[in-house]
Amino acid sequence: MKDRSHDEAMAEQFLLCPEYAVELLTEVRRNGDPAELAILLRQVAKAFVPEEGTAELTRNSPYA
Repeated sequence: MKDRSHDEAMAEQFLLCPEYAVELLTEVRRNGDPAELAILLRQVAKAFVPEEGTAELTRNSPYA
């Protein structure tokens, strides 16, 4: 079994179910503390914001 970080696991879940990401973000913004919000924003960014250079590779990929 491949080890992966909690951030990677959460990012994968957010990609599989973006609605969950929206619901969780809404709830944490409403009732969470700043540290919890910072962690969640990092995880959401990992899921939905391309890393440096990734967008160019994806755009030119024959599989895109």
